[in-house]
Amino acid sequence: MNRNIYLLFTFFTCACISALAQKDSINWLDEVRLSDVKLKNNSEGQFVKKLDDTVIQQSEPLLTSLLKFNSPFFFRENGYGMVSSASVRGTAASQTAVVWNGININSQFTGQTDFNTINTQSFDNISLRPGGGSVVYGSGAIGGTIHLNNEFSFDHESENELMLGYGSFDTYQGVYNGRFSNDKTGINIGVSGIDSENDYRYLNTDFKNENGDFYNVALNASVARWLGDSHILKFYTNYYQGDRGFSGTLNMPSNSEYQDRNSRNLLEWKAFLGKFTSSLKVAWIEEEFKYFENRDSESFSFGEAVTGIVKYDLSYDISDDKSLNFIADYSNIDGEGSGINSAERKIGGLSILWYHEIEKLNYQLSLRQEVTENYESPLLFSAGASYKVTSNYLLRFSSSRNFRIPTFNDLFWQKGGNMDLDPETSLQAEIGNEFNFSNFNINLTGYYIDIDDLIRWTPDASGTWRPENSANVYNYGIELFAGWSTKIGENRLKLQSNYAFTRSIDKATDKQLIYIPQHKVTFSAAYKLDRFNVFLQSLYNGSIYTSSDNNYALDSYTLANLGLGYTFSNKPEIGLNLKLSNIFNEVYQSLPSRIMPGRSFNSTLTINF
Repeated sequence: MNRNIYLLFTFFTCACISALAQKDSINWLDEVRLSDVKLKNNSEGQFVKKLDDTVIQQSEPLLTSLLKFNSPFFFRENGYGMVSSASVRGTAASQTAVVWNGININSQFTGQTDFNTINTQSFDNISLRPGGGSVVYGSGAIGGTIHLNNEFSFDHESENELMLGYGSFDTYQGVYNGRFSNDKTGINIGVSGIDSENDYRYLNTDFKNENGDFYNVALNASVARWLGDSHILKFYTNYYQGDRGFSGTLNMPSNSEYQDRNSRNLLEWKAFLGKFTSSLKVAWIEEEFKYFENRDSESFSFGEAVTGIVKYDLSYDISDDKSLNFIADYSNIDGEGSGINSAERKIGGLSILWYHEIEKLNYQLSLRQEVTENYESPLLFSAGASYKVTSNYLLRFSSSRNFRIPTFNDLFWQKGGNMDLDPETSLQAEIGNEFNFSNFNINLTGYYIDIDDLIRWTPDASGTWRPENSANVYNYGIELFAGWSTKIGENRLKLQSNYAFTRSIDKATDKQLIYIPQHKVTFSAAYKLDRFNVFLQSLYNGSIYTSSDNNYALDSYTLANLGLGYTFSNKPEIGLNLKLSNIFNEVYQSLPSRIMPGRSFNSTLTINF
């Protein structure tokens, strides 16, 4: 394997030298605007769902709320604003990768992202790609990837957006976004925050959500500068600070507090050189947390990790219908914390991607190999194809091998870490059908995932909890994305719906895995009438098992939100939106004894100038 990597690297280096010799200049506008170009160029055979600006604005600012009502993904929540994790196609939270401007930002300690620490107002583009993506996005991209992107424009325009909001449970929110540009430079800046007492009453009880207060603020900036006609330099930075109490359950009170600080920085130099496109990315990511068992005490546990990434991407357009892509990357991760004296790993990787168009057929083949001392990395692959059967019908197919590496907690935790863990690996395949008409579209996908060496923490003979490769799982199901829009007079009506049927089975017991509903349905409708706009959001989550023997379960639930907006003026644009959430006052929970809020309201004043 090492000899093959050496030969691949030699060829890669020669290609780089050839690229630098090119003199032609081409400005690829799609590649300039979309920071994560691989999302567009390496998704052959897979469906990518982009959430438009209107959908984002109609949702609450936390990413959980947006995706819960606008995707087939299921979320496990410890309460409003508390820890939230996603399950995509029946996989675990650490098997879904969150990608920020092309960089995987899952925690080095837990291997996952808390979706209530992501403020949606910080991003220009949020997209979903169910299915494997480890060849491009690395560890955790088994169930799917969720993409958070910032874009640039060079249109000599300046835009300012100010949003102020107030809602139930003493919840305040504020957002400012500014965009400024000329023909050479684009600058985006943003500040977003939310603060809440979060002391809602538990329905049908005499208790309320105590110790559930939270606040967070996110600072964002990005700048792009053309250097001549064929080179562009882009820089992105994001800083997040959040403090929150961890609310207890119905039976167990809590006085704990969790503080986290995350800093993400990315510098990219991209060059368009004849038939070559060259991209060099350098990223620096820091994550830090403190956990106070008693928030009135000075005693806490902590974790700190610093990740440095260098990634070089070279693509060559062999002809109008063929292209070849080489990616070389290197990551250095250092971490320490309570229970972890020192953790370090260095990971190098090489990828090859081939794309070919043959009349109505497009196909893509990819390979990736990583090298590290911490674990034996498998050879990853993906293959995808799409065939345009008619002008309205597209048939898709993809297959891939993906993986998840052991986290710092899995490997280095002093009281139970296991240095002999193997990565989780998966083989998966899917078949998709896309129907597109003038005002109606539908995407229906069937999939199968076989996961080996699932890492689970279990007690050993002495009672110490340790991670082991202890399970094999298979998942299968269908996903449906549908949308329809029409005009009633001069006014637009838009309907969208998603459905997921999910089976996730432990091979040893033939039982459904816990906290995974077999059915989830979402539906939304939006109608604009002159200065008014009205929207409805709803979802149905089927029952979920809470025990591995499937003897205990949480009930299914149905939620609905209703919103009304009014635009007072167009220049400057001033609008007021009112939203009523859980309008039927449904009692529901996605984890045992973690009661979610009943009926609540939120108001938002938006000014664009």
